[in-house]
Amino acid sequence: MNSLDRKIKFKVMRTSCIFAGILCLVLVCQIAAADSSTCLDNTKKIAVYLPSTDVVAHDPICTAMFFEYNLDYLTDSTITSNLTKKNYELLLVPDKHMSDKAATAVNKYLNSGGKVWFFADPRMKPDGSISDNRINILGKPSEIWINRSSNFIVDNTDPITNGLSRSYRSLSTANKSTYTRSFNPDSGNISGFKYKVLASVCKDGDVLIRFENTKTGAKAIYSNENMFISGGSCNYFNRETATRLFQNSKNWILGLDKNTYGISITYPRGDKQITVTIDDVMGADKEIQKTRNFFEMEKSKKLANVQDMNTFFIVPESQTSKSGLAYFSKYGDTHTIHPHRITDWRADFTVAQFQKNITKAQSIMNKAAGVPNYGFSSIRFPNTAASVPAYQAASNAGFIIDSTYGYYTSMTALGDTQSNNVFFPKQKILYGKETNTIEIEVPGYFDISPRDANDFYRKNAACLKHFKGINFPANFIIAGHIQGMMTKPDLFSNMSKTLDYIGKNTGYTVFSTLDQIAKYNDALKSTKIQAYNTPKGVTVDITTSKQIDNFTIKLTNVKKGVKAQYDGTDNCDVIHADGVYYVYHTVSPGTHQISVTTA
Repeated sequence: MNSLDRKIKFKVMRTSCIFAGILCLVLVCQIAAADSSTCLDNTKKIAVYLPSTDVVAHDPICTAMFFEYNLDYLTDSTITSNLTKKNYELLLVPDKHMSDKAATAVNKYLNSGGKVWFFADPRMKPDGSISDNRINILGKPSEIWINRSSNFIVDNTDPITNGLSRSYRSLSTANKSTYTRSFNPDSGNISGFKYKVLASVCKDGDVLIRFENTKTGAKAIYSNENMFISGGSCNYFNRETATRLFQNSKNWILGLDKNTYGISITYPRGDKQITVTIDDVMGADKEIQKTRNFFEMEKSKKLANVQDMNTFFIVPESQTSKSGLAYFSKYGDTHTIHPHRITDWRADFTVAQFQKNITKAQSIMNKAAGVPNYGFSSIRFPNTAASVPAYQAASNAGFIIDSTYGYYTSMTALGDTQSNNVFFPKQKILYGKETNTIEIEVPGYFDISPRDANDFYRKNAACLKHFKGINFPANFIIAGHIQGMMTKPDLFSNMSKTLDYIGKNTGYTVFSTLDQIAKYNDALKSTKIQAYNTPKGVTVDITTSKQIDNFTIKLTNVKKGVKAQYDGTDNCDVIHADGVYYVYHTVSPGTHQISVTTA
């Protein structure tokens, strides 16, 4: 072999080695990517158990606390056949009522390797009688009182309690009886599971317990909502501690990667959404002149674009006009229908009869606007009341939000005024099945309800104090009327005071219309979202079939600031408020990526 041949052979060998090295590096990167785990993943299937009921049922907390997930709902008629490890990664139990049939299904699911998170102690039967030993792993039942003098002792050596202190004084301003469990010793074995008490208030007051069967992969958490939801009169911890505890718990039970930056998905541009709703607007020309002062007052507060503040509950009438609707559309949203004088929505009619009435109401609006489909996304029934078939008809008609069945309306109370879950959006369940509709409650008096106009301000201010500390997606509705706060001087001035209070006392809030929230929630339900930790931040992959305006990522564990890009080219908007970073960008249909880097 001559010298030229040796040089050629050496170059070929060197080139081959370089190519092989590159190939190995690519393969290693691919393997690393394949093995990397998500710190947020809404493709995991999660179910919520709610006991069967003949009336309207609502998910009290999970719609908000697992906001990025498209949750399924199991009732007593479906839980036995559908609750399997194959179908669901996790079962959530937010209610203290549970049937014997459901308890049997939960035990079977746990024994097969399933995962269950108890946000309430399921010791009550649907009829209210006590049966507190039906879930095999939960041990001895107990009950204690928790108030502001209560001390929480925390075992902070566990992944769930990592980053917490050893003890806390409760922030609860109410004295409330609370179901607990009593384990002695604080760790051991029960029904094939290893258990560990992570937080307790007293000897018999174990409030946070984790369970695990390492052979089957089964896991469970026993807890209650007050340790995760901040800001109410019964909350235990501040926003930062409650949020960290929830995120740690969620990551552990779902087997997610460490949530280094406290990432979650929330409402557009922020957790706390405020909407001004105005009943009984017809969208008539005669309403234009008398409402101008109200919009000028709102504009003067400089809280938001006025068009984002108001949702008009439109009454379909012969006086409704295209020009009237166009006028109100400049100052808010007109896609909530408020069907007065169509029928008695509380009557004992069939679903089909009510659907005809809804179609009739929509047809009046379509004719007035001169369009084939005006596109209502929300409904408010007259007198804030309706029968179950009417609610079902509204769901069948495609309404995404209903704001009828709230706590201070004429119907049965939802939520608990002592807990901030009163502000949560809630999935509506009818006839034991999930509907298309989310309930948004009215956590304050209507303007025309109080004995005097000053009460309208006082009631809203009292509720807003609790709203200020919220740490999950939440809604606050200021509920008014065109014949009330828009045009009546004493109510007008108290509405002005309410907006001043919001500007000075509620921290960071976002004004949005119900239509904006409805479209956001609807698009999010069918969107695939997965997040991965990176050396300098977190990457979020998003696949959606619908545009999502102001898709928002929340980061609760970042100290020095963030930058973010959408698909590597556009800068995302970033807001730092209340110790939290909100990163948002409109996401178009398709597959996209938001990359967040920390300072």
